[in-house]
Amino acid sequence: MRVDPAGFDLAVRDGETVFEAALRVQARWPTICFGQARCTACAVRVLDGHENLGPILDEERNILRQLTNRRRGWSMRDTRLACRLTVTGDITVEKRAARPPSAESAEISDSEEQVR
Repeated sequence: MRVDPAGFDLAVRDGETVFEAALRVQARWPTICFGQARCTACAVRVLDGHENLGPILDEERNILRQLTNRRRGWSMRDTRLACRLTVTGDITVEKRAARPPSAESAEISDSEEQVR
């Protein structure tokens, strides 16, 4: 998946959420509740690849309703919580405060992948 405007790619494994993938590679991804679907700090706008989004479960749907009511220009179709979002293929999201992992953390992540 692609994360803009930072312009980096994030590999999301089967069954893994976008937020979990970001943590795994030590990318900077805003959060307050660390994946509990409470703070909405991890929310993204889906720019492309809607057909590759995992389902929205009731917990996320209720929070998205509240979030899209508060944020002008954000729609239910384009808004997801990274801590609940799974993907089945390529997508592009907008997450303004996200930053790619440092080169050092990316090397560590690659080494861990080789060990597994």
